[in-house]
Amino acid sequence: MILVQSGLKRDFIVSLLDEKTIKGVTFQLSRREGMNMYFTHTGDGEEAAKIAKETIKKSEFGPALFFRVTHE
Repeated sequence: MILVQSGLKRDFIVSLLDEKTIKGVTFQLSRREGMNMYFTHTGDGEEAAKIAKETIKKSEFGPALFFRVTHE
């Protein structure tokens, strides 16, 4: 499971990752708690966190967002 933390644009981040397969890793939103978004994924946790972070950074709002991606 990976955790994405962001104070802004949470719906945008969910739309980028939820039910999407990116570089062979499929993400599924598990739950939301405040500014925390938990995603289950296929494959390795470190790789999934890296791909999620890259995807958010390369998005329309990514360069301006303060966010954190970790894996559990």
